[in-house]
Amino acid sequence: MKGREKMEHVRKISILFVIAFLVGIVAGCGIVQVNPEKDRAQVVAQVDGEEILKGEVLDRLDREKEAYNLTEAAIKDKNNQEQILEIKKSILDQLATQKLLDQKAAASGFVVTDELLEDAREDLVEIKKSIERQLEEADEEADEGDEDEDSQDKDYAREAEDYLNNYLETLGMNQDEYVEYLAQQKCIEKLYEKTVEGIEATSSEIEEFYNEELAKQKENTIFLEGRSIDLFDPAKVRVKHVLIEIPREKVTEYMSLMNEEKEDEAKELLDKELEAIRDKAEKALDKAKGDDDFDDVVEEYNPDAADDMEEGITIHRENIYLPEEYKEAAFELKVGEISELVATPSGYYIIKLEEKYPEKTYTLEEKKDEIKEILDVKKQDEKWAEVLEEWKEKHIKKFEKRL
Repeated sequence: MKGREKMEHVRKISILFVIAFLVGIVAGCGIVQVNPEKDRAQVVAQVDGEEILKGEVLDRLDREKEAYNLTEAAIKDKNNQEQILEIKKSILDQLATQKLLDQKAAASGFVVTDELLEDAREDLVEIKKSIERQLEEADEEADEGDEDEDSQDKDYAREAEDYLNNYLETLGMNQDEYVEYLAQQKCIEKLYEKTVEGIEATSSEIEEFYNEELAKQKENTIFLEGRSIDLFDPAKVRVKHVLIEIPREKVTEYMSLMNEEKEDEAKELLDKELEAIRDKAEKALDKAKGDDDFDDVVEEYNPDAADDMEEGITIHRENIYLPEEYKEAAFELKVGEISELVATPSGYYIIKLEEKYPEKTYTLEEKKDEIKEILDVKKQDEKWAEVLEEWKEKHIKKFEKRL
């Protein structure tokens, strides 16, 4: 150590001694001082005799503070203490529950074996491959259309390895420890399977679910993508289209007038803008109905949409993303037929019908197995939650005031 650095080191030590001395004096005057080591050593929970210390909660909070959108300063801010306490309670519950499940798994004979560790290592390999694929796909999307960018020379396996290591570091783990964790989770999965063994949906429950869900789906066909199962498909059509657009700012102005309930002004504006693009729209219509290939017309007028229109889009009457005028025209067409100009608040559409799909109601017999799987999982999860809550009440004792 160089002379200047040594003097600085001695100075820092001296300052620490002075601070410690002053703290002793203040404590002697009756002001309570917290000893960090003793504070961290406080028992904040017991799980059948196994202790969880406050330091474990604080360490988890420190590692995961970014997940809670917290900084070190925010954690120490007195104005945030109520929020921080709730987060600490949540972390304590997670730690206690994990310890409880580890105990219950071991008591049931589910312990980490060499075989489970090997399975966990294979899982880790798959996780790395998945990260690698996602990184590569992200670069491919970013590079699309940019000839100067080249991802061919990137070592995605190395990047995936680094990404995983950085993530595990935030959890306070290395890869070997993560493998141990994955293996232990497999023990808990076996405990889950044992706990819910034999729990399954009855025939009457399956039939009741079918009838209720079918009625809901027939009543509301707007959000088809959100269904857990398809029991009813409304009539659909697959179409392609060309759009001769009104300027975006005029569309925005039109929508504003409509929102203000100034319908006459809005109609006047729309009519004016549609008239301004009518010649262009009629030329596009002539090409679409003439000898030109419809896809070529799309490419000419809507190049950004050409890829999407290559196969066309499938819509139903309740589709909320398209104008009513568009849907009405599309469903009136015959397969292969091209519409006249369809005036909408976005401009003129020219629509070609590619295919029609009639509505379909699936029978109970067709969907019985799929419904049973959904209900089995639901009932098993409910049973697991019930049993877990009983275990927690019986085996976990928390001392949250010490947090």
